[in-house]
Amino acid sequence: MGFITAVINNKGGVGKTTVTCNLAHALGLAGRRVLVVDLDSQCNTTQLLFPAASGPHNSLYELLAKNTKVMSLPDYSYPSRYDNVFCLPNVPETAGLEPQLIVGAPGSFLRLRQLLRDYAVENFDFTLIDNPPNIGAFVLCALQTADFVVVPVKAGSAFSVAGLLQAVRLINDVRRQGNDELRFLRLLVNQVDRRTSISKEIASELGKAFRRDQIFETSIPVNTLFEQAEAAGKTLLEFSPNAAGSQVYRDLAREFVAIFPSRARSAGGPKHAD
Repeated sequence: MGFITAVINNKGGVGKTTVTCNLAHALGLAGRRVLVVDLDSQCNTTQLLFPAASGPHNSLYELLAKNTKVMSLPDYSYPSRYDNVFCLPNVPETAGLEPQLIVGAPGSFLRLRQLLRDYAVENFDFTLIDNPPNIGAFVLCALQTADFVVVPVKAGSAFSVAGLLQAVRLINDVRRQGNDELRFLRLLVNQVDRRTSISKEIASELGKAFRRDQIFETSIPVNTLFEQAEAAGKTLLEFSPNAAGSQVYRDLAREFVAIFPSRARSAGGPKHAD
């Protein structure tokens, strides 16, 4: 049985899409079968995983739209440009479904779970759900579907930390109100520049709020190669496989996989999340 992990933070610019795609690629390189679900109607994950000339026919829009006849789930998951990595793509039109989901709540927030969950856990080792930078309807759909949540936090941004704490409170709310198996897995410290005092201050603040086993030991450094890779439409692991950042993502993939033999190790939230 596979595991479903949502990648969320209420703050934009923390690197959710970069983390999702590079981690998926690293897991695929390690021989794990991965499904990436793009819940962000900006569609950056979809654009990164698919070559420009081979766009998908079916998307999250068709899956979630009311009154749409749902086909079998394999018709929505496409092989990406990376071995062992598949994608359930998105299109910008999906943003227009949010009012429909809100009007149909709370039942509509379960639609993704009802349609996707069994297929994902039976056919993939890991499913990663990339989310928009808010706590809106699509994020609630993801949290109702997922087993675990990873929250990236930007090392140099106090606002990113505030978004992190809001995200963890939301996780606890969803667990109490419906998905009682949902757990905060780890926070991932991203865009670390150890030369700056703000990065050190944020690290200290996180250490006060979270236990050590709630923070990935692997952190992602600041590196302009990440931006260059995304401009080229590639993960860093493809763009520059020997770069230090690529090795960091291989390390993160190993740490990520090692967490999952015991669900008990991932239970709980930050010290003051409740």
